[in-house]
Amino acid sequence: MYFLKRIVFVKRHVWFFRIYETVFIAYYNNTKAFIDGYIKSESDAEELTEDLFVNLWINHSSIDASRSFNAYLHTIARNAAINYLKHKYVHDTYLNNNQEIEYSSTSEEDFIAKELGLLIDELVEKMPEQRRMIYTLSRNEGLSNAEIAERLDTTKRNVESQLSLALKEIRKVISCFLMSLL
Repeated sequence: MYFLKRIVFVKRHVWFFRIYETVFIAYYNNTKAFIDGYIKSESDAEELTEDLFVNLWINHSSIDASRSFNAYLHTIARNAAINYLKHKYVHDTYLNNNQEIEYSSTSEEDFIAKELGLLIDELVEKMPEQRRMIYTLSRNEGLSNAEIAERLDTTKRNVESQLSLALKEIRKVISCFLMSLL
């Protein structure tokens, strides 16, 4: 008995698949062209159409056979295109707003950044010569502490110490500068 039920199930499944395949072949190109007319992107239209037919297969039991299949397919294709456009609009709006926020700076911010840069440059110029050279080689030329030690014929520990002192001075000046802005 189980074997007989299994054969009936498999035959029914194969029958549904053949019907689905026939529907897919008959309606795919027109549906894709219809969606492409809405969204103006062939690759996205192709993806939406494929998703539409996958959902059609998954939900085939909910299709009302007494109604027009063309109208049903037209409605779900239109809704898929409209939902895609809504999502795209929200996504694009979000990206545009974020980019404006991230990349726009006021003239006041530019002025503060320049002032801070000049203050740091002035501080670096007033540092003892070895400290200034170590800081410049580290930050401007991107050398490692070992490379700086070799170039200046000193120990790596001395480079680390001088760099630490230079950064401490810079942090102190930046802190005072920022406090003056408040």
